[in-house]
Amino acid sequence: MDFDFEQINQDLKKGLYRHLGSGSGRRVFDLGNGYVVKVARNSKGIAQNRAEYNISQKENSELFAKIPKVSENFELLIMEKADNLVFFSEVLRHFNVGSFRELFGLKEFKHITRELGLLEADLRRAKNWGKINGRPVIIDYGFTMRVRNYYYFPF
Repeated sequence: MDFDFEQINQDLKKGLYRHLGSGSGRRVFDLGNGYVVKVARNSKGIAQNRAEYNISQKENSELFAKIPKVSENFELLIMEKADNLVFFSEVLRHFNVGSFRELFGLKEFKHITRELGLLEADLRRAKNWGKINGRPVIIDYGFTMRVRNYYYFPF
């Protein structure tokens, strides 16, 4: 699927997309075609979009919602749209574990926290997860250790 960032920007200004949520650096809108656009509000949002895009390019893991495209300046990022995940227990059940400790002891979770710099505390939040085709996926993975240390706690 092709995405026209100029058109998306125009449609955002017209308020044509449904607002799904906001964070400290980004707002998320439903494009109505199975994808969302994450719009950077500031340098933190650009850093988060860049981090998510970079992770999506090097990882082929089923843990992450896919990112087919990002704007040249990282202000806009397109991601697969996921259904809401209400309870984190859905993630635990999917991975056949009974606790956070067991979940983060799994090889793939050790990899994403150690090698990719994702924060375990952030991954424990149900709002950072969604479901695509009934499978839990991480939908907010731009708040890495590097982004946190540089943009949020630079001391």
